[in-house]
Amino acid sequence: MKEYVLNGIKEKKFDMLSSRRYFRYDVIVPMHLEPVDRYGKQQNLTRRHLIGYEEEARLQEINEALEQLFQTIAATRPAALHVFEMLNKRLEFMWWMLDFIIESEDPHIQYDYKLRMKEDAELRRPTHKKSSSIAPLILGLYDALEDYIFELNEVIQNSVKNNGFHYSKRSQRRFDDKHYVTNLEDLAASGVLPASVLQLMVEKINLQATVLERLKEAYRKTSSPEDWKSYQVNLSPIGCSFLTDDDYPIFEKMNVYMRIQNDVIICRGKVSSQESVENELLNFRVHIEFELLTGEQEHSITLFTQLNELRDSMETVPVPYIPPFNA
Repeated sequence: MKEYVLNGIKEKKFDMLSSRRYFRYDVIVPMHLEPVDRYGKQQNLTRRHLIGYEEEARLQEINEALEQLFQTIAATRPAALHVFEMLNKRLEFMWWMLDFIIESEDPHIQYDYKLRMKEDAELRRPTHKKSSSIAPLILGLYDALEDYIFELNEVIQNSVKNNGFHYSKRSQRRFDDKHYVTNLEDLAASGVLPASVLQLMVEKINLQATVLERLKEAYRKTSSPEDWKSYQVNLSPIGCSFLTDDDYPIFEKMNVYMRIQNDVIICRGKVSSQESVENELLNFRVHIEFELLTGEQEHSITLFTQLNELRDSMETVPVPYIPPFNA
């Protein structure tokens, strides 16, 4: 019920955004709110925040240089070409996933995602001769790519469930070729083709890994539920409300991250109202209306609110005193 003034006459009417319509039960839940644009992208996070013009141009230069080297190797050392093309294919798959995530687009919904996953899974770790001086570096690159691709696929699979990107793994160190070959730079400078290829691949994997680290930093708050503030939230599958001193513009798009029973649920929504309140420690009550939740998300929220309601009712129901038999 809200009060309106029409021609100097005060009237009370039911507001269509009434909290009784949208919200069901008060629960305590760790929560983080992230403003997004109309496309669901995190605000103030553009492509250039994650990869600069010069870096993207350099990545293109590396790809062109590798293509030229592969043509030379095919003519002079065809037996070695397969291993290098395999490593580069994995590097390309890593960047294919990163490129979509940079734009806040889900690679999982792309028509060729499963095909690329299948092709990558068929690639095998190279065998090597003990006498080969560059074999440890090749294997090191393969193993590093294995870790990065696994991590990115984990992020993508989580995004399918939660409609948002979540980074849980720790940062990896920059790939250092000197841990495997001490003189790679000298070999490349002297014209050794495999060394030139590997030097470019090391630069490529580190450039792409740098973008991944920037993504982790950009999504650090949303990926760290243990650091989220606990709110008392009036919650239902179609929206939530909570008290705050922060100002939220009406109709602002919002990703609401909630940790519910050790699972992270990400709900896309919009701010439907912000009202001043009295006799509360905080000044405003904000209402957020959820949009396009999945059936699984709605089910999780419903079960969580029902469980809390049942638990609270059991704690508040008085238990009759039954005297002992010998009293």
